[in-house]
Amino acid sequence: MNASQYNQINELLSEYSRLNAALELAEAEIKTIQLAAAQELLPRHAAAKVALSDLEASLRKISDAHYESLFPDAKKRTHATPFGSLEYRKSTKLEVEDEEKSMLRIKVASTNELARESEGFKPRFTAEQLIRTREELNLEALGELDDATLAMFAITRARKDNFKIVPFTMASDKPAKKHGKKEAA
Repeated sequence: MNASQYNQINELLSEYSRLNAALELAEAEIKTIQLAAAQELLPRHAAAKVALSDLEASLRKISDAHYESLFPDAKKRTHATPFGSLEYRKSTKLEVEDEEKSMLRIKVASTNELARESEGFKPRFTAEQLIRTREELNLEALGELDDATLAMFAITRARKDNFKIVPFTMASDKPAKKHGKKEAA
């Protein structure tokens, strides 16, 4: 690298730094203007968030208290009304008591699975599938296993109900499709 090229690098870095500082200043000014413009809206926004949270808690309490009558079908856990719907959705999460212990168990079980391969059976899992290269559990792969297999590794599947409120929306609230009803406003 010659002196001319080195000077060009310095000039470009200088310009980059100047523009970066100007951009940060402009973004700070934009945020200040936005906050000033929203100043009178912030209390209403906060009040609306608190009110929605309170309503959600009330609806959850009522839904829990009257679960059987609102959700008589165990498979369809949505209660629709003209004003919106109440829903329960299942979700799961893997809970690992002792990660190192579970990894050791997986390694031992994977060795046994490889022995099954010599008997003509395809292994259900390998250590490489279930343990990440930096020695952490692969929760996505473990999530695919059945609960009995997870128990071998001292892992349990925690289940919980997630509650959701879907507000009523009118069809006219949705924007017109590109090729369909594009009427001038």
